Formats: sequence, structure tokens, C-alpha cells
Amino acid sequence: MKKPALMFASLLVGGSLLLTACSPASEDAETTSSTGTVQEDASDTSTVSTESEVTVDLASLTEATFADLDVEELDLAVSTANAVEVTLADGGSSGGSGVSVDGDVVTISEAGVYVLSGTLSDGKVVVDADGEDVHLVLDGVDITSSESGAIEVVAADQVALHLASGSSNAVAETADATESADGANAAIYASSDLFITGDGELAVEGAVADGITSKDSLVIDSGTVSVTAADDGLRGKDHLVIRGGDLTIDAGGDGLRSDNVADADEPDKAVGVVWIEGGSLDITAASDAIDAAVQATITGGDVAIAAEDDAIHADGILRIDGGTVEVTSSYEGLEAGVILLSGGEATIVSSDDGLNATDGSGSELGMGGMGGGQMPGGDMPSGDGSRPERGSGGPGASSDASSDDSTSAAAATSEVAATSASAVSAALVTSVDTETADTATSAVEASTAAIGGESGADGVRIEISGGTWMIDADGDGVDSNGSVEMTGGTVVVAGPTSSGNGALDYDGSFTIDGGTFLATGSAGMAQAPSGGDQAVVGVSYGQTVSAGEAVTVVDADGDVVASFTSPKDSQTLVLSSPDLVAGDTYTVVFGGTVSGEDTDGLVVGGTVSGGTEAGTVTAS
Repeated sequence: MKKPALMFASLLVGGSLLLTACSPASEDAETTSSTGTVQEDASDTSTVSTESEVTVDLASLTEATFADLDVEELDLAVSTANAVEVTLADGGSSGGSGVSVDGDVVTISEAGVYVLSGTLSDGKVVVDADGEDVHLVLDGVDITSSESGAIEVVAADQVALHLASGSSNAVAETADATESADGANAAIYASSDLFITGDGELAVEGAVADGITSKDSLVIDSGTVSVTAADDGLRGKDHLVIRGGDLTIDAGGDGLRSDNVADADEPDKAVGVVWIEGGSLDITAASDAIDAAVQATITGGDVAIAAEDDAIHADGILRIDGGTVEVTSSYEGLEAGVILLSGGEATIVSSDDGLNATDGSGSELGMGGMGGGQMPGGDMPSGDGSRPERGSGGPGASSDASSDDSTSAAAATSEVAATSASAVSAALVTSVDTETADTATSAVEASTAAIGGESGADGVRIEISGGTWMIDADGDGVDSNGSVEMTGGTVVVAGPTSSGNGALDYDGSFTIDGGTFLATGSAGMAQAPSGGDQAVVGVSYGQTVSAGEAVTVVDADGDVVASFTSPKDSQTLVLSSPDLVAGDTYTVVFGGTVSGEDTDGLVVGGTVSGGTEAGTVTAS
């Protein structure tokens, strides 16, 4: 392989820093869309304000299990043998025991099983059965209402909507629908727990506000459900649980939402939780696709997301332990105070950060001994860190990945590589001024101290112990205002081309003791892991490697440790792998043909033929 006359350097000093890393003071500041104040003390039963900003004590917040949610169970295996038949018809609806009709309003007031069929062009079905369990079997209903709550549960203990096998059902409100007298603000609205089950189909249109809302728990058990909503698609104020079904959500607000933050009657009860354990979900949202006031958990299912704001957001904890998540568009991919990734797989495309752990307070950190906040090359982060205005340029409007940024980033890379290379034994440099080299070493040490483990936000963290996480971010790929811990799994970042962001950005520490971490991106804000038992290499190319060109790390025997073909131009690479050995020397190859199993551009093992040998680097 031909060795070019270019500069190549490992810029890991003490295994802690690649080039420099800064956290703009305004970067993660955000006012959450959830309301209320989380009550961390279980003995506090004070009334929760519906107007105040959410505050989560991340340091003391405990992850809730499903049992902690205390979702009441309802036997969904009901028989229709003795069910009450209810026929809906404009001006002529009829039913049996427990059913009353007033014009085009059909009210069910007793426990039992009711089979509904027929059409109401401007009417509604009301359940007013305080303390009772009611089962509504929808078997070919078409209900439109000029008042919200085309199906409205005023009072009940639990209500289930059964979608009869082979049936198609539609529930909608008109574009000028008014709020009901009992406060319904969704096409299907329940003041009780609400379950949806069955093998049929249900189409819901919330033309004014939400599609389906429960003030308590909303549980989707099965069925084919499509929801179009002016605001939130599915909303369970205490809990939103998805167990199965085939769901399509198109929301003008959040796709899935749980927004209660405390229960004054049951202070030990965990609320504000979105829990997904199965099903197939296709979510399009003008705000967050999934928004939880306290916790979002995914243990199974297949989730496809296109969001204008966050793909998945939780003010407290976000856990993914199974299933698949495919984010084709988002402002930020996964955002929470604590992000726990232990299983499953995800591909995430974001116009800002891919993973973002933040307490919502923003960063008060300085820019670290680098000339009053300047990055190498004199660049400053663009914008004020705020989210884009919705409907005005779409997601990412504040994330600038222009050719000007790429040009300045390339210049920054060359400058830093030239001044820092002699501080690293792996550098391929023909001549370096000693005075310049000493200055570079000093600058790196100053930056390391300024971004040490004491500066991270309390309780804010990302923990990765399993799963596969493929991230394509125009902002920071993995961003924590606190710490990052990795013990397993695979993380691959195709990071930013803008010099104002980095493939990796953390304020506290990043310890890595297992798994495979590979990140490529621009040079201006690059970081590498700061500690742990697993070896790391950090590389500044001294040039820009074009999108579609493989960058491969090869061991002394010529075997591929890892190779990545980024869909974007890149200037740096950070790699940590169980196959790296601290102190060993590795060769980096640009281009060529890489054999082996390819996972979204990542190849582990295999061989490389051809290409250009760029230089060697020593793992630390």
C-alpha cells in the first residue's frame, strides 16, 4: 500500500482527550413541554401545578418497573353471547338494558358487554357507569361528532374497546368540534382506564386536539389502529402502555404522550410513563414522537419514527432494552436526563444530537482555557442552542452543516494536527518546531483539566450495556451533560461535518469497559473516552476523508479490527474495541475493499485489500 505524504496523529493524551471539547453555555437549554413538578418524596401529596415547569431530581430518581406502574388489569377475553346489541342511526339509535338514547347521544350506564354497530353523522356514545367495568365491542361503527368525545367515558372504573374481528370502525370529530361539557378534548376520551383490543380496525381523527386520551391509563393491547390528530395522537396521562397491535400515528403535537408527574391520591404510584413492550408503531409527529414526563421504556416491538422535535423524550429516565427503533428524522434522537441502553437496536437520524443526556438546565461550563471559548481555528458554535421554530424551516434549522463549516473544520484539523503531532509518538511528521510542540501539549493538558469529571451535571448520564446503536447526527452524536459509561453493545456514530459539534461530547467522564464504540466526525470539538479498562485509539486525519470512503484500523497481523464507511465527510475517528490492546500499534487505511459482515457501514473483523496506508497509531 502506498504511504501518502500526509499528517496523521493519535491525539489521545492520557486516554482522555482528542483535540478539544467544549460545551456551549446555551447548548442544551430547553423548557420542557410537560407540565407540573415531579414529586420525588413519596410522602409529598401536595397538589401538582399544571402550569409549572417539570423538575426532576435525577440523582435520586429511581427507574420504575412495570409492576411499579400498578396498571389495573381487565379481563379482555369477553363473550358476546349475552351482550346488549346497540344499533347507531341518525335520529333512530336503539339498545337494550343499560342503554338510553337522547337524540343522537347514546348513553351506557351499567356494567356489561355492548356490541355497537351503525352510523352517527353527528352524535356520540357516552359511558356514564361510575365504578363499573364496561366493554364496548365495535363491530362496524362510524361515529362523527361536532363535540369532542365522539366516544366519551364520563365515569367508569375501566372501559375496553374491543375491535370485532374483520370489522372496520371510524371515530372522528368535526374540524370545528367544541369541547364537551365534561371536558373531553379528544375524539375518544376517557376519565377512566381505557383498553383497546381485538383483531379489527379502528380509524380515529382528532381534528381539534388529541386522538385518543385517557386521564388514567391508556393500554393498547391489539388491533389495527390509525390515528390522525391536531395535537397528541395517543395520550395516557398516568401511563401509556403499548402491548401489541399495528399502530399508525400522525400527530400535530406529540405522537405518544404521558404527562402526569404525580398522583396526589397514590403518592407511591409511578406516573408519567410511556411503556412499549410489543406491537408495530409508525409515528409521524410535529413535536416529539414519544414524550414521557418521567420515564419512557421500550422492551420490545418495532417503532418507526419521523419527528420534527425529539424522537423519544423523557424528563427523567429513558430505557431501551429490546425491540427495534428506526428514526428517519428528528431534531434530537433520544433525549432524557438518564439514558439507559441495554438491548435492542436502533438507527437514529437527527439534525442535532443523536443521544442527548441533559437535565434541561443547559451548561454553565466555560469553554476551557482555549482563548475565551474559541475552538481551534477560531470558530465559535453557531446559533444559540435553541430548538428550531416549528413550521419555520423544520428540524435542524439551527444546525449549520454548510460547506463553510466544513472548510473551517478542515482548516482547524490541519492546524491542530500540525501543532499537536509531535506530542504523540505515532505522528507522521517530517519536521515540527519544538516551541510549537510544547505549546500544543500545554493546550491539550489545559483542555483536559477544564473538562474533567467534576464538571458534569449531577445525575445526568448515559449508560450503554447492550444493543446496537447506529447514529447519524448533524449535531453531537453522543452528548452527555454528565457522564457516559459503556460496558457492552455497539455504538457507531456518523457525526457532524460542522466544526461547532463533535461525534462525542461529554462534560464529566466517559469510561469504557466493554463493547464496540466507533465515532467519526469533524475535528473542531472532538473528544475520546477518558478512562476504563478497554483500549482506545483516537485519530485526527489531517485531511477530510470523503463520504463513502472506508476508514479501517488494522492490527499488526493485517486483520481488520474495525472499518467504517461513513455517509458523510469526516476528519477524525475514535475507536474502542475488545480487540484493541493498549500499547500495540495499529495501521489506519483509507479506502480499499473491505470484506466481512457489513452493518450500516461498520465491519468488524474481515480483511482489507488495496487502499492507502495513512499511518500508524498506538492504542492507549
